[in-house]
Order: sequence, then structure tokens, then C-alpha cells
Amino acid sequence: MTRWAPPYGRLGGVRIPGIDIARGLALLGMFVSHAAPPVSGGIAATLVEVPDERSRLLFAVTAGLGLGLLIGGIRPPGPAERDARHVLRRQIAIRAVCLLVLGFALQATGVLVYVILDEYGIAFLLMLPIVYASARWLLMAGVVLLVVAPGATAALATQLGRPTTPLDEWFVTGAYPVLTWVAVIMIGVGIIRLDLTRRAVVATAGGLGLAAMVTGLGLSITLGGDGIGAEPSADEVPVAVAAVGTSAFTVGNVGFGIALTMLCVALTSTVLGLSRRAARRVAAVLSPIGAAGAMPLSVYTAHLLVLVAVTHETPGGYPTDDGWPVVIGLVVGALTVPLLWRRYLGRGPLEYAIGRLSGRVPPRGGRPDRDRRSTDQGTVTGNPPPTAPVAPG
Repeated sequence: MTRWAPPYGRLGGVRIPGIDIARGLALLGMFVSHAAPPVSGGIAATLVEVPDERSRLLFAVTAGLGLGLLIGGIRPPGPAERDARHVLRRQIAIRAVCLLVLGFALQATGVLVYVILDEYGIAFLLMLPIVYASARWLLMAGVVLLVVAPGATAALATQLGRPTTPLDEWFVTGAYPVLTWVAVIMIGVGIIRLDLTRRAVVATAGGLGLAAMVTGLGLSITLGGDGIGAEPSADEVPVAVAAVGTSAFTVGNVGFGIALTMLCVALTSTVLGLSRRAARRVAAVLSPIGAAGAMPLSVYTAHLLVLVAVTHETPGGYPTDDGWPVVIGLVVGALTVPLLWRRYLGRGPLEYAIGRLSGRVPPRGGRPDRDRRSTDQGTVTGNPPPTAPVAPG
């Protein structure tokens, strides 16, 4: 029998606002990356470049954490619970298809930025066979794939050139090859399995993420990258060197995403010794960012539609959607509309629609098609750990 469970973002029956906040920061970084006008030189140019690669990979980190929560957090259905596993896999597959369809629809608008939703849809489909693997296997395999895939696909892309089919673009020649997404999502699911209410898990994941950031970006710089917005280029160094530098750059940026997410979790919880009152205050101050991060699909889609609406031609005849007023408008909108929406209307519109289609959100008076262990993106409602040091949301 299925039953309705608490809302998204819970582990052991308690809220993890830090994950929503990290996802919200990724969205804000995307706004800068997509709409900020070119800045010539100096610190300002560096600050504009910082969110470019890191935002999408921070988004991928939180996608992995969200998927881990969706399938049951630290206690997913076991091998004997085949029906529950089947239900959850079907829900993930439906969501993946929805992301594919929405991604294609957004690309059809002519938006000038690269739409990532179809890659996410493919990545979630590829996760279906392995999503219930052990935390150790997911982490080890995810790290190996993260080290190998970015450089290997970059090297292969130099041989293939421009994409000729969607498969080429998804897996090799596109801006965001799918195997990199899969690697990051695997790591995120593995971290969730280890239990983010445990001090050792949050501290270790954050520390290793920081170490990966320093090592990866340092190696990328050594091999010819700038460590901020670009990896080594095969046009300037041998392909093998560029491939290693590309993997190092990606590992460094994923490390940044993990470290930042663990910091958000620590600042909004008692897991690293912060008092419950202090954790609640920090979560309250950052709640506008967390509200955006709690409805990422709606906010991401809305910002692309805004970019389509403001696209215009430059005096030189080139289309552009850049402009600081656009960036400011997107940021202000993302920090106000989702907060009010969640307060008065509940989950985001696209999150609600996909939830209904996948059977996780029930009609009025009905029950959702879900296993009792999972929530919209995660919970463990069966037997929560004896101590859950995360501030309630």
C-alpha cells in the first residue's frame, strides 16, 4: 500500500534546506552566465566568468542529491521490495521523458543559450539500471567516470567535429556531454546514501570536494587552462594534454559544487555544531534563494522564456539577450516570485505538473502512486535515525 509522505527535500523526517539553497545559487549563477554582457579585463571580468562552468555542475550535484532523496534517501527499497523499486523507476522514467520534451520545446523557441534539460532527461534514463547500487559502488564508479569521461569526450569531439545527430551532441560533441552528468549524479546519489545528518559525512564530503577543487583547477591551470572559465584548448596544446586538463577542470568544478553544497547544509543545520536557533535563522535569511531552488524547473524555464522575450539585434546586426537590467530582473524575480508562490500556492507549476504525470502528486482527495519511503524528491519515513541534526524547514 502507498501513502502520502512529507514534501521534498527531507531525510529521516527532517528538512534539508541547504540543498535547495545550493540549487538556488546555481540558478542565480546561470542568470549571470546567460545574460551578463561582456566585461573587458580585470576583477569584474573574472567575477562574471566564475559562475559560467560552476553553475551547471553545481546544478548537477544537487540533481544527484535530489535523485538520491527521491528514491528513498538513506533507506531506499531493498531487492525484496520489487514493486516499490518498479514504481520509483517508472516515476523517474516519466520525469526523464518530460525533461526531454520540455528541453526540445525550449530549444524550438530560438533561445540563444544552450538548453540542458534534454541532457538531464537522458542522464536520468541512464541512471535507471544503477540507481539502487550501493553507496560505495556509486561513489567509486562515479569518481572514475568523472575523471575519464570529460577528457575522453573532449578528445573524441576534436575528431568528430560538428554534431550530425542528437546522439553525437548528447554524448560527445555537445556543450554538456551526458556521461559527465551521469558521473556527477552518481556521486550525488552516493553522498545521500551515506546520510547527510551525520557530521562525518558532511565534513568529509565538503573537505574532499574542496581538495578536488584545488587539485583539479590547479592541474588545469598547469596544463594551459585559466582555472576560471576555460579548460586547456586542443588548439593550443596537444590533444592528450587538453583531454587531461579538461577532466581536471571538470573535477575541480564538481569539487567546488560539492563543497559549496555541504557548506549550505552545514550552515542551515546542526550537523556541524551550529545551534538549532542559529541554523533556523540562517535558513530564514537564505529562504528566498532556497525557494527558487525548491522549484528549479519552473525557474529555469521561466528565465529562458524571459531571455527569448528580451532578445534583440545589436547595432552590428547580431542577436543578443545580454544586459545588466536583464540579469537584475531575473535575480529579483527569482528571489521574490518563488518565495511568494511557495508560501501561497505550494510547489512550482512545472514541478506540480510533472509530479501529477509521474503519479507522485495526488489529485485532491487521492493518493499518489509512490512507495511509502519516498517523497517528491526524497524522504525516509520508515525508521528515521535516532538523531537527526538538521534544522527543520
